[in-house]
Amino acid sequence: MSAIVIKAENLSKVYLKGQISHGTLIRDFESWLARFRKKADPYQQIDKVRNTPGNDKIWVLKNINFEITKGEIIAITGDNGAGKSTLLKILSRVTLPTSGKITGKGRITSLLEIGAGFHPELTGRENIFLNGAMLGMPKSQIKDHFDEITRFANIKEHLETPVKRYSSGMYMRLAFSVAAHLESEIMIIDEIMAVGDSSFQQKCIDKIKQLSKENAKTILLVSHSAKNIKSLCCREIALVKGQIK
Repeated sequence: MSAIVIKAENLSKVYLKGQISHGTLIRDFESWLARFRKKADPYQQIDKVRNTPGNDKIWVLKNINFEITKGEIIAITGDNGAGKSTLLKILSRVTLPTSGKITGKGRITSLLEIGAGFHPELTGRENIFLNGAMLGMPKSQIKDHFDEITRFANIKEHLETPVKRYSSGMYMRLAFSVAAHLESEIMIIDEIMAVGDSSFQQKCIDKIKQLSKENAKTILLVSHSAKNIKSLCCREIALVKGQIK
């Protein structure tokens, strides 16, 4: 039986309409202080969120439960506003859940938006090292995979060009290539394959299959493409208004 690498238990995320408390800086400091003292964050507990008149709770995710095993390729599906991106951000540890628990075993790399981790004034070469470092890749590992990264992304002629001059397709190719060559156990992708030409999209699909089969890498991806889901994924987690369908 394959090992469980991601487990969500009663996972929920709530946002509020309007204002809460009296100031963002104070709120951030109180949250940081609570975490520093290893106490519950007062702004991450549903029952203790301080509402002001007119504030409403918006359940972006509500009581989500699932398990994902090593080497699976999972599609996260749902309409706009269903909670897909929020779920990926929680899994990537970009944001915290309001309640519930998420556990992950292994290093996680995530592609949540094109160009995240890139500095527009730096060249493609410099951004490979910057982006790799932000994803947790040691410099020695980046050097070892540098030629593979540039060859896969097909940007060799543009390595010394600042990335602010790159097209969105070039951004995506470079970002995907860096993340795909990082030695992680879990990879999370938020619909970035919608950018770029069909030949590179197929190249990404083939690479994802290879990573799952040869490296036993667990991959979660958001996709609106029924073709990609059928071609790539073992199964899907379908979200409807923040809950699993």
